[in-house]
Amino acid sequence: MSSTDTTSRLADACRVFSGVGAQRRSDDGSPCRRLPVIGIRDLQDSAVAPLDALDLVEFSASSKVMAYEVREDDVLLSGRGTLLKFGLVGGESKGAIASGNIIIVRPGPGVVGGALFALLSSDVFRPKIEVLRRGATTLLSLSPKDLGKLEINLPPLGEQQKIAALVKDAQIAHRAGLEAAEIRRSLARRLIDARLFGDNQKS
Repeated sequence: MSSTDTTSRLADACRVFSGVGAQRRSDDGSPCRRLPVIGIRDLQDSAVAPLDALDLVEFSASSKVMAYEVREDDVLLSGRGTLLKFGLVGGESKGAIASGNIIIVRPGPGVVGGALFALLSSDVFRPKIEVLRRGATTLLSLSPKDLGKLEINLPPLGEQQKIAALVKDAQIAHRAGLEAAEIRRSLARRLIDARLFGDNQKS
């Protein structure tokens, strides 16, 4: 990307590819390993669930599954399903394996992941992706090839970095708000239980 806004196809500026499909456990006695896997449900509030919250799936030790390991600042999209979901990979999720229902958009040189995420998930750009989804009403699918043909226009690198910082600040504030709300709800539940049951509560 140059020092001025540049229009290009997404696939020319980034690597766009699907995650790995489900693999059955090998019955030949070869060793397996359990790895955290990102599914559609793990794209939460524009972020990606942390490693310790992901399901563990067994893969053959000889498979090439590590090629689908996500990196920090990768942008993830739901490749199948009724809802189009987005997630920006943070440090707490990097190293997980993207499932076959996930499309990975990996920023190329001159592209900042946070800014790319802001563009793709924006109310302006989202409809452009929606029209590419095909299939039955209950199960729409999006192909990396079709997604890669979309034209994107990103600002200069310095502006992208500022946008990315705003995105991360917003995500941190959102998570903090959710955690505070959960703490308040838990505290309220305890107070309510104390009023209802007094000292008869189970410890």
